[in-house]
Amino acid sequence: MREYNVKAAPISFLTILDIKKEEELNCHGKMTMTGYISDDEEEECLKILRGDVWEKIEAVGEKGDTEILFWGLVTDFSIERINDQKKMTLEITTGSCLLDREVHMRSFQNQNMTYKEIFRQICGEYEVDIIFESSLEDKTGQLVLQYAETDWEFFKRLSSRKNRYLVPESKMRGTRLFYGLPRGKKIDFSKNWDYKMQKDLAGFYRKKSNGILDISESDCLAFIFQVRENYRIGDYMEFQGIQFYIYKIISKYIKGEMIHEYYLMQEKGLAVPVDMLKNAAGCSLDAMVKEVKEDKVQVEILSDENKQQEINIFYPYATVYSTPDGTGWYCMPEPGDMVRLTIPGKQEGEAFVNSSVHAETESPDRKDPDFKVLKTKYQKEVRFTPNSIVITNNQGTRIELTDKEGIHLVSAHSVVLEAAEDVTISSDKGSLIAAGTSSVLLKQKGTSITLDKGISFTGGELRVQ
Repeated sequence: MREYNVKAAPISFLTILDIKKEEELNCHGKMTMTGYISDDEEEECLKILRGDVWEKIEAVGEKGDTEILFWGLVTDFSIERINDQKKMTLEITTGSCLLDREVHMRSFQNQNMTYKEIFRQICGEYEVDIIFESSLEDKTGQLVLQYAETDWEFFKRLSSRKNRYLVPESKMRGTRLFYGLPRGKKIDFSKNWDYKMQKDLAGFYRKKSNGILDISESDCLAFIFQVRENYRIGDYMEFQGIQFYIYKIISKYIKGEMIHEYYLMQEKGLAVPVDMLKNAAGCSLDAMVKEVKEDKVQVEILSDENKQQEINIFYPYATVYSTPDGTGWYCMPEPGDMVRLTIPGKQEGEAFVNSSVHAETESPDRKDPDFKVLKTKYQKEVRFTPNSIVITNNQGTRIELTDKEGIHLVSAHSVVLEAAEDVTISSDKGSLIAAGTSSVLLKQKGTSITLDKGISFTGGELRVQ
């Protein structure tokens, strides 16, 4: 279709001076349009541009037939006065830019959730239509974390895990995304068209070194041509028996018509390397223990926007010392304790839970740093002070080892000493005292001495010296 005229709405131009349009995989489509407006239209344009404006650009043929060139959201504009004329420039972006406005903090801790369900859940918060041109039914199997990323950035990173990409719709109002290459139409390539072929070796080596091992140099052969016809990303053509797909479009307004430069490549060559969670490496997120199982814990991240999710992932809990044979320090936190979820590298699947964090409290146990206290929620306690060690159940039973007074054992119930061999109780300089309110019994096999309102001896022979 030969483009004799270009029409824009709802903001129109008296004369169009320049149009530039760019579309590419994993990028918002953008169009910049410059032209003259009348003095009377300036005020009306400013009024319209106070809110979100969906600008539609159409090509009008000589018979009045129209074709949409671009339809997007006005994301920037300028109006300037030059030689008594008003010149306005509009920057128009595909609706996918709505996903790229705010950063979010979300975790997805259901390892049975699929990547497709994650896309659907987030898209449900917008008026976003997403079309899956490639399968995305795999379960995550691990933590998926959106850390200080916009939804657009997050979607691109998740797509890269399958070496796929996003393609925004550029010819309709609203937001529509394609996961993978859209199913386009076949281009009737004319032998009269000028074209250029070039090999993207830099892209080939970058992809090869980043895990895309089944790619070859020939897959990265790019085919480029310029025509007036209006095609879209995903449309394809055959050249020498090979299918090439449009992955990039650069359009310019030349002498009253749009000229489009199309970049094509084999689908295999369009694969993108896996994108890591770079900005989260080393981060530590405040969390609360939800459940404890053996040496692992489930946690709820305090800053998580995804509050209503099902959590079924258990994380390793870091300890001061541990070996595979079980030797080490085993002291797990309790549900409700404050901890930190740590991402050590660029993959959130490596996450582990780090030590508990002291919360604000009026407990006297945390007032003196010279005191070291190990205490369970059942009030069982070991306390180290500068001059003593105290073991207590805080219910009347305790053992105190003090530097000056020795050992003090207090029991709210019985005290039982058992030994397979000898039990020796001796005092080098002091006395040995055995006292009982009811009675005292000393026994050895069939011989015994009982102190109970008197002294009773039992045995075969009694000697007094």
